[in-house]
Amino acid sequence: MILHDENGIEIAGLKIPDHLLARMGWLLPLLTVIFSMSIHAMSGHARAIPFFISESDYPGIERWIFTTGLAANGVILCIITFRFRHLFQNSEKVNLSRLSFFAGITTGSALTVLAFANMYDALVLHCIVAIMVFGGGILWGVSSHLLLESTEQLGKRLRRIGLAIAAFGFVTMNLILMFYISTHREELNNADQSILLLDHIQSAINYAAPAEYLLFLGLIITLASFELDLKAPVASQSND
Repeated sequence: MILHDENGIEIAGLKIPDHLLARMGWLLPLLTVIFSMSIHAMSGHARAIPFFISESDYPGIERWIFTTGLAANGVILCIITFRFRHLFQNSEKVNLSRLSFFAGITTGSALTVLAFANMYDALVLHCIVAIMVFGGGILWGVSSHLLLESTEQLGKRLRRIGLAIAAFGFVTMNLILMFYISTHREELNNADQSILLLDHIQSAINYAAPAEYLLFLGLIITLASFELDLKAPVASQSND
């Protein structure tokens, strides 16, 4: 595998341009979540509706889709991060470039772990890596946005929208959960299983889950914006 080609990567002689790599980075998680959540809801496995995205990591075909899709996407995000480091290597914003690289690797690695650490069997680990994925994703988006300041205008606008939606969803989801848990601590201490705990906090999930959907959508929009920035140099070279 060659990660430092001029306009993309090369795997076993197959060249994948940066903009297609970026497209895989947002399209794969979007399809993974849509299919796994839809199957989870329609199969009757869902505890209640709405439910958290990770609840679709449930024994059955939805788990295979969820785990395979997000594990692969974690690797893809790490590759995109390495590509960004290559593209930003001449940037004067050295510290910002390092922050972008660290945030991207953290996000991709945590996403791969999250794909296997389901919330039913490893709730604490799942919550930790979920925060790393969501928080790291926002940090990666912001730092990369600042490094891509002189690129495609539509990509910039999409990133601003995506990051605003993601930040709103992240803050809202966590505030709802923290407030509910802090006011129902004694009741929740009796829930010794993940499913029982989720049942107990369903009244909070009714609002926190839609906030998580917004957070996810915001990150998808942010990832999609990278495709426009990375496609612009290819179009420019074609015109030349």
